[in-house]
This record gives sequence, C-alpha cells and structure tokens, in this order.
Amino acid sequence: MQSEHFTGRYRPMGSNRNKTLLLSVLLFSWGCGIYSLRGNLPSHIKSVVVMPVINQTSEFQVAELTTELVLDLLIRENVLRVTNAGDADSDLRITITRVSDSPATYDVAETVQEWRIDIYTKVVWYDLARNKPLFEKNMSSFGYYPPGGDIGSDNIDNDNDGEIDEDDEFGDPRVFAIRIAITKITEDILNEVVSTW
Repeated sequence: MQSEHFTGRYRPMGSNRNKTLLLSVLLFSWGCGIYSLRGNLPSHIKSVVVMPVINQTSEFQVAELTTELVLDLLIRENVLRVTNAGDADSDLRITITRVSDSPATYDVAETVQEWRIDIYTKVVWYDLARNKPLFEKNMSSFGYYPPGGDIGSDNIDNDNDGEIDEDDEFGDPRVFAIRIAITKITEDILNEVVSTW
C-alpha cells in the first residue's frame, strides 16, 4: 500500500467559490436592507383615488370620518399619489356594511362598565389600467367606550397610545370609540395595499 504524500500548500476545496458565495450573500443582504413601502406595489400603479365611502348603516358620521382618515393616512405615508378619478391608476372603494354595539365588561352588580363598538367594512382596491381588483377584503375593527361621562377623565387609555386621559382624549365616548375603530381599519387598508404584490 502506498501512502499519499502531501506536497504544496493546503488549499481548502472550493475556497474561491466560498468567498464568492459569501460576498454574494453579503451584497444581497445589504441590498435588502434598503426597504421601501412602495417596493411591493405593482410597478404601473403610482396613484389612487379614494372613492366616496358607501355607508350601509344608520351611523351617519362613519362614511365622512372614514374618508377623512383614509385620505390623511395615504397622504401622510406617501405610498401612492392621491389624485382625482381622471388621473388615477387605481381606486379604493370602501363600504361600511355594519356597526354594532355590545356590552364588553360588567361590574359585580352586572351593570355594563364598558361597551364595544364593532365596525365592518368591505374594501376593494381596483386597478383601473388592467380593469381588475388588486384585492377585495372584508375588514373589521373595534373600539371600547364607557357608558357615559367624559373620556378625558375616565382613567382609561381609550386610544391605546400609552397615555391615560391626555389631551387627545375628549368628547363623546362612543364617537371617540368609532374614531379609534376606523383608524385601525385605515391602518389595515394601508398595510394591505403595500403588501398586495
């Protein structure tokens, strides 16, 4: 039996290949570190028009409030250019389908201490260039409110911002809970828009 004799320098097999692979992984990771909300959107969609919100409930203020909050969020986040119907690549159609109140918590005497309001919507983001929906979703959210009194002095963090009874909590408790629920829905809509493609 002949023994193999090692002559020369030790060179791990594929060392150049390993370096190339490592460099590729690092460059790919660095490139992915730059993130944009716009990055997930279809390339031909650059603008949106928010259609008038359809309200199928008896809560007259929900359509106007939804339109206001959706427009504010889209403009603030600048994901798509908000424009009029004639110039838009897409439209956002929102229908408020139901608003319901139900008791959430009771005290020992079985008196309602907190109410929950649920708002249900149907949301369609429509591609006007390709004449097809980009997504169609039923979305809902909720807010809590005390049965009466002023939410500015109820010792509850009504808007879940970590502050109890600060300057942004005031007014009718039920209307404030509606605002909280609609705010959550508008955030869900934006998340759905940016994750569609």
